[in-house]
Amino acid sequence: MPSPSIFSISYPNIYHSHSNQIYTCIALLAAIFIWIIFKIIYPYPFITIDSYYYIAAAYQNASAGSWPIGYSKFIQLVGLISQAPTLLVTIQFIILYFSFLVFFLTIRTCFRLPQWSCLILFIFLFFNPLFIYASNHIMSDILFTGLSMLWFSQLIWIILNPKPYMLFTQALLLLIIFTIRYTALIYPIISVLVFIFNPQPRWQKLIGIALTALFLLAFIQFTRIKMEEIGGVRQFSSASGWKQASNALYMYEHIANEDHDIVPQKFQVLHQLTKTYFKNTHFHVDLYHIDQDFTTGSYYVAAYESPLMQYLRIKKGQNADVFDFKNIAPFGPYFNDYGNYLILHHPFAFVEHVVLPDFMAYLFPFAEIYGAPNDLYGLWSNYMGDMAKSWFGITNVTIPVNFIQIRAAILKPWPILFTIIHILFILSLFVLFTFNIYKSLSLPLQYCLLTLVLICILNFFFTILSAASVLRFQFSVVILEFVITIILSSKLTKTN
Repeated sequence: MPSPSIFSISYPNIYHSHSNQIYTCIALLAAIFIWIIFKIIYPYPFITIDSYYYIAAAYQNASAGSWPIGYSKFIQLVGLISQAPTLLVTIQFIILYFSFLVFFLTIRTCFRLPQWSCLILFIFLFFNPLFIYASNHIMSDILFTGLSMLWFSQLIWIILNPKPYMLFTQALLLLIIFTIRYTALIYPIISVLVFIFNPQPRWQKLIGIALTALFLLAFIQFTRIKMEEIGGVRQFSSASGWKQASNALYMYEHIANEDHDIVPQKFQVLHQLTKTYFKNTHFHVDLYHIDQDFTTGSYYVAAYESPLMQYLRIKKGQNADVFDFKNIAPFGPYFNDYGNYLILHHPFAFVEHVVLPDFMAYLFPFAEIYGAPNDLYGLWSNYMGDMAKSWFGITNVTIPVNFIQIRAAILKPWPILFTIIHILFILSLFVLFTFNIYKSLSLPLQYCLLTLVLICILNFFFTILSAASVLRFQFSVVILEFVITIILSSKLTKTN
């Protein structure tokens, strides 16, 4: 393990630098001006399908649900001040810009980026219409992205200049992020590696790892208990089980007629529903054409006629309310087992029909709610719509159609821009390891850079094995890829 002495490099305080103070002032003024103008044009938040699940969980004070509960608790927390929707999205915007500022100043200071690199990164973060529009969504994406940026910054400082308080703040940040989106399952791996290789005393490393594990395991156990209270089955995530079975059915459609294996007794009813469904006339979906799937990769979770929904109605009754979490929660573990059974018995078909299209969706992400106008300003007329109206005290969220069309036009280039960033990142990695550009960095900065790279790589594998990636799932990782590309480009031009 490296000696602590090799980390004893002086890094200036990011808040005492005169140039950083200028960037901070510009970012602050830009944020105020941008948000005021934006909210004049778009006075109401964007409310989409997922929004209703978050709002309903906040309205019902739920401790577990279909989605991770952290964002609903955030809605409740803001509601203690005011339930005005403008306040909610404004606080999201503030958190995002504050996180961007900390991350930007950390990267700029620690990696000593040249001026041109700083300007490009500054514009990308603080004048990016994608993040501005995203802040106006009642969705977990921006909160997850902002807090992830803070956590990434914390990791860098743990490597470069660790302080005892960071043992707690890192673990707390990670816990909050984990409650918001389960993509953060990969984050603890990074934390453990950072603590192993940082220059802190061994007892501090052990405390850091122990706190991280304690916080996460406590939340997982709490969630499992609440899940059992709601659905009668102790589990961590019901939605992951439904999703695993749905992934398996995307694959199984292509081999159902040729597969004659006898499944275990406990799966026979569901499997017969599956075989019959694919044998008869049905709506064809596949992950290679995710743009033709209204669920963007979760068709068998949501479609009324899917085998999973048929099985639910057999067990819960034909009129079972699929929006009521207690009706869908008990099936998570069973569907997870069924999905795993099909996948393990047909691994090559799974790679061909799920992993490979998920890989393509990662490189060429689908715009989803950031594409065509959609129903961004429509309130549902059912009881979930009533909860949204009651919580926020609103009766409508209408806005002139031309502003929605402007939104679509502004955001239209972003899927291809994400693809370009992915390609540049891959090329940067090739340059990094082929020409040993990283050797121009001090050893601590090499660790920082490799940490950011590892986050991107783990996120890639986690995504392609679990879900088709849409634009909003990639916010934080694309920022990292862009930053890594900027860092390597600046070092490459300097060496030349």
